[in-house]
Amino acid sequence: MASSMEAVAMDCEMVGLGPLRESGLARCSLVDFHGSVLYDKFIRPEGEITDYRTRVSGITPQHMENATPFAVARREILQLLKGKLVVGHDLKHDFAALKEDMSNYSIYDTAADMMLWARAGVLQYRRVSLRVLCERLLGRSIQNSLSGHSSVEDARATMELYQISRGL
Repeated sequence: MASSMEAVAMDCEMVGLGPLRESGLARCSLVDFHGSVLYDKFIRPEGEITDYRTRVSGITPQHMENATPFAVARREILQLLKGKLVVGHDLKHDFAALKEDMSNYSIYDTAADMMLWARAGVLQYRRVSLRVLCERLLGRSIQNSLSGHSSVEDARATMELYQISRGL
């Protein structure tokens, strides 16, 4: 991973689609190295929404009324990611929701950075949430809203963790 590559942090929120409640993209946020929002839109997924997952996603039926169609949003998002280092937490879920092969991208994933985990004192765990990493390394609590997660807040947090990891 080239350190000179421009970094963009991404976080997505998903809803459940169809009878199996498979994840569908309902919001995507991208922030730059300084935390400025590059993209933040509600997205109308392909398929019938059967579970808004509001408690976690923050998505409600009202958000879908004027949401960007998936195909349009996907094109916009992938254009912004092109040639960038994509920063995030457990990015495989975000790329799956985008229906995109993440092997085509340079990735920094806080869910896989064992040096970051060691710094946070959580090496003994198999999985570590973004919330725990933020509490331990940034000294603040995220994802504590009763109205669901904020993908902008989560993207900003992953960018800050990336900067800590790289000593920037």
